[in-house]
Amino acid sequence: MSAPPRPGLLEGPLRFQRHLDRCLATRVGETPWGAVIHRDDLPRVWDLNVVLVERAPPGLYATALMARAERLQAGLPQRAIRVDHEEAAPDLVPHFAAAGWKVQRTVVMVLRRGPTKLIDSSAVAEVGVDQIQSAREAAIGHIYRDHEIAAQLVAAGAIQHPEARVRAFAAMVGREVAAYCLLRIGDGGSKLVEVQALPLSQGHSLGRATIWAAVLAARRERAKPIFVECRDEQWEKAVYRRLGFDEVGAVYRFIRPWTEPESVPILQY
Repeated sequence: MSAPPRPGLLEGPLRFQRHLDRCLATRVGETPWGAVIHRDDLPRVWDLNVVLVERAPPGLYATALMARAERLQAGLPQRAIRVDHEEAAPDLVPHFAAAGWKVQRTVVMVLRRGPTKLIDSSAVAEVGVDQIQSAREAAIGHIYRDHEIAAQLVAAGAIQHPEARVRAFAAMVGREVAAYCLLRIGDGGSKLVEVQALPLSQGHSLGRATIWAAVLAARRERAKPIFVECRDEQWEKAVYRRLGFDEVGAVYRFIRPWTEPESVPILQY
């Protein structure tokens, strides 16, 4: 059984995530509840075009949030809201679900310990993001069958900013990328993003090795907290727990996509 979340440890990751939100935006507007983030050149990337609820005043209603998103995100092909206030979010879930919005709950896990066993990351190298372009296109294209969304997500992951740098780590089998991981890093923290173990990695433990190589790079830069958002699934959380990550809380996203997929996978930045 996993340890319960640790709310006091969630603030550091949320602070750094909000820093990333603003660094990667082309426009930021303040709201009574937080901010609205726009990335005008990548309108289909909902995590970069999102209404942020960073604080929840008493009487925060889902209908008011939906109306706010409708107004602030007019012209976008989707509506997206991210609620960082963990106490308020669960009460909003049934109202958004009843209105036809997709609900996503991701778990925030922070590195707090060493791995449960020694990890050999010698097969992993730091590479340029452009060097794994084809692997990223294939991995993201497998998740998102809409080619326009996939292309914009690939572009979003490669955005560089002096205060939110992206570093890439990859493991190869032969000449093919078997696993890769991006690391968003800056003053105040580092976040593992776009963690992908491709079919070639099976049986080689290269997925964990790639994650650990990124962790070691973040440690060398003393960019703490080191954290990741993952799906709220036991097998995925178990992978990170074995690497020394502990669950500290959750983030909720409410998305009304322009189409009606069965689910809305999320890639964070």
